[in-house]
Amino acid sequence: MTVRTKQDAARVLADTSGDRCFFCQDGCISKNLYQLVECLDHISEDSFRHHVTEVKNDFSNWVRDVFGDDKLANNLSRCTDSTEAAKVLRDRIAWLQKKLK
Repeated sequence: MTVRTKQDAARVLADTSGDRCFFCQDGCISKNLYQLVECLDHISEDSFRHHVTEVKNDFSNWVRDVFGDDKLANNLSRCTDSTEAAKVLRDRIAWLQKKLK
């Protein structure tokens, strides 16, 4: 889905709950994109590699499946380390926040 309206941006930035949260292998739980950035800021290389391999990217899949932000999901799918993924998330969050104004 493409983010076009304030409502779309608000939905992508909103919290999710229950089994729709992201449960990181290291125990970190994220219910929104802000918390996912925090998780990526502190994740170990081993934990990142658990979620991102040549055949899967759990972060990208979560963003696409839970929030429907295809652009962010596609950008995350190209990230090769947690620092890059956190930057992609921060940039998208900033863009989404501007969309809300």
